[in-house]
Amino acid sequence: MRSWWPLFLAAGLVLLTASSALCDNLLQNADFKAGTQGWHGDGKAVFLKPDGTEGSETDEGAIPVLRLSLAKGHPLSIYQIIRSKDALGALKLSVQVYASIDFKRSTHASDYLLQEEWLQMPVVDFMVRFMPDFWESDGTLKAGQWVTVGGEGLGSNAADVRSLFFVVPPGEGYVYIKNPTLTP
Repeated sequence: MRSWWPLFLAAGLVLLTASSALCDNLLQNADFKAGTQGWHGDGKAVFLKPDGTEGSETDEGAIPVLRLSLAKGHPLSIYQIIRSKDALGALKLSVQVYASIDFKRSTHASDYLLQEEWLQMPVVDFMVRFMPDFWESDGTLKAGQWVTVGGEGLGSNAADVRSLFFVVPPGEGYVYIKNPTLTP
């Protein structure tokens, strides 16, 4: 008689590894299945179809994402507050970003200047900012394509509360975000 325990053991290890990886993500609602719950700022929960157009949950292949609309004259952001002492030490960030076909970043330097110096944005397509440790990562977007933006930094500040910002430049069009992870 054949023993099934090796198959069950292998399946269990796969599930344990996958669930462990999911638990390591310090971000809540990173799949956006609960809309914008846990996220604050200028974003909106929508469903994006494989052809890059917005649709509904019932459309074939549509996935939940966060949409940030670019605005004339100033950057916009969506952020999550992280209340965790787990956000100390080396941290890795990854997020997939999609620029709409009509994405066009502003070329006016004055659009990137804000009253608070720490809020100012460099002239880039997309930026991630982790506060209060103040590390940043940016990405160059390609209209109509998913791009992975990643970075590493230190959660070195003794603060109990941190914030992770996804920032879009002033301009026209939309930026969609999926699969954000922040792991120790």
